[in-house]
Amino acid sequence: MPNAEPPPADTPSGPSSEPPEAASVPDPKDSKEPKEPPFVYDRKLIPTDPGCYLFYDAQDKLLYVGKAKHLRKRVNSYFSRSKKSPKTTLMVQKIRRIETRVVHSEMEALVLENNLVKEFRPKFNILLRDDKNFLYLRITNEPLPRIMTTRRIVRDGSFYAGPKTSSRAFRQTIKFCQKVFRIRTCKLTMSVDDAGHVTVDKNPEKRKLPCLDYHVKKCSGPCDGSISVAEYQEQIRLLKRFLRGDTKEVLAGLQARMMAQAAEKKFEAAAKTRDLMASITTSTQKQTVQFVDPKPRDFVHFHREGPRAYFVRVAFRQGKFLDQNEVTLHAPEHESDATLVGQFLWQFYQKVDALPREIYLPTLPPDPDTLLTALQSTCGGKVTLHLPQRGEKRAVLALAGKNAQHFARKAAVAEVSQSTLFANALPELGTALGLTAPPRRIECYDISHWGGTSTVASQVVFVDGVAKSSQYRRFTIRSLADGQIDDFAAMGEVLSRRFARAGDQKFADTFPDLIVIDGGKGQLSSVMKAVTTFAETNTVPTGFDPLRQIIALAKREEQIFRPTTPDPLELDHHSAPLRLLQRLRDEAHRFAITHNRAARQKRAIKSVLDEIDGIGPRTKKKLLQTFGSVRGIAAATDQQLREVVSKKQLSALRQTL
Repeated sequence: MPNAEPPPADTPSGPSSEPPEAASVPDPKDSKEPKEPPFVYDRKLIPTDPGCYLFYDAQDKLLYVGKAKHLRKRVNSYFSRSKKSPKTTLMVQKIRRIETRVVHSEMEALVLENNLVKEFRPKFNILLRDDKNFLYLRITNEPLPRIMTTRRIVRDGSFYAGPKTSSRAFRQTIKFCQKVFRIRTCKLTMSVDDAGHVTVDKNPEKRKLPCLDYHVKKCSGPCDGSISVAEYQEQIRLLKRFLRGDTKEVLAGLQARMMAQAAEKKFEAAAKTRDLMASITTSTQKQTVQFVDPKPRDFVHFHREGPRAYFVRVAFRQGKFLDQNEVTLHAPEHESDATLVGQFLWQFYQKVDALPREIYLPTLPPDPDTLLTALQSTCGGKVTLHLPQRGEKRAVLALAGKNAQHFARKAAVAEVSQSTLFANALPELGTALGLTAPPRRIECYDISHWGGTSTVASQVVFVDGVAKSSQYRRFTIRSLADGQIDDFAAMGEVLSRRFARAGDQKFADTFPDLIVIDGGKGQLSSVMKAVTTFAETNTVPTGFDPLRQIIALAKREEQIFRPTTPDPLELDHHSAPLRLLQRLRDEAHRFAITHNRAARQKRAIKSVLDEIDGIGPRTKKKLLQTFGSVRGIAAATDQQLREVVSKKQLSALRQTL
């Protein structure tokens, strides 16, 4: 289940009979430095409904999201005197604010918790590291569908097969589908009239029809009538069944079709059907393990290495091996194996196209019944969990465990290899840019906004080729009016603030050896103007030369722009220095978008409540702490609201919400 931490041992089932213990903080007498006041937990502010609770630290960063059937009982358990794990103790010491989100049922709380964790990725939650890397094969919902890869599921009637974590594996799948089923991959938009005639409405790739794919037998050519609409749609139907693992039924249908074609003396068509059957048979006969029972079943095992757990899921369909997925889970050492298994099952199986009938595991998750009910409600179908004790199923699970160990070793080698690659690339990068020494510390900046609103910037830091996330920084742009779009001015403001705080401990003791701007000539010119203005009244950090140590990386052609040279520098697209700069740029982009999304959400909440007469900051805070969100406030009864607001404020709330 998504990141729901098990209650601490010996937690009382109801409110504690002893006064709640405040999160421990150092005694102010122990230091001359002023200390923040301790957080005092007030249980009366926590509702008794099902929902989610959110813990924030002194910097208002989200620490943890959990779910509960009874929010007050669950939150009380963190502040009771019962023994807690080191992780829980550390987290409680950091808590300075609690928010709740009230929902109707435990099931809704489970789904909401999963969404909040994926959105905000709190520090103390277990996170699926490869969540954004899942790939699906999509068969579009069109009269003449095409196949493509995607990382997002759009509920538009399209068919999805997956997920996979290897883009190479999916490219091979698409090649196979083209070769065997001859399904199109082009971006043509086509319509079909009642008589079955095909019209090409849009041809964005300017292809000559039929295109090369048709001539090399990778497409059956529905665009020019080389295959009828009915025949093409039948191929699509067979492909969907094949991707679900129903090869036996597909082959039986093809066998019947081939015999009918032969009986009608359509020998050329029968030969094509025969070849299609041979290709499918060849692709599915390389099996080391088979089950007589055709029931869909998965085998899930994992290997822990440091703060990570490496999961492998092996899928069998129609008794034959169909697919294997490798997924990395963030796994704090104090989390139990059972909790990790529960997290994997909940986060991974929400993304599959269909649940298997059986899942075999090395250990059962906590509260498996609730997990199964949630999965079946969310994904459809029926599934059971098993712990194999002997026989071939135990042997396959052990094999999955060996694959998980291999996956962990492979990941460790890849991580070391990338770090080594980037570290070794620094001298080469310094030489290419004309620097006097390799740039050990590199900072990269990016701008993100939503139509000119909530404009923010990000700063990411790499030292010796390794990301230093603890030194990442976020900026809220102050110089632009709401709705004003000016990336150049925004970038200039960010660099001005960075230079102005060069000696601030918060922004690191040392100044970077290289500053990378996500953009082209325009962004670089704006930054240089800001640096020049700064230098007129301030001292640029010693040893830093803006003319050589500030560059811009343009995404389209991956060109590097420098202040002193009008022509861009183009590195080899496969070189380690360029890959390092691309990694920096992509990380800055990701970090900026995350900050922008959070700023938009905060703005949305603020704008609604601040427009209500008589609702001040203190009342707004109480409302959000009690009901969790604007939606929760709107759904609350008048009696519940009257416990927080006056009769006049209640009337204003009802008129607005």
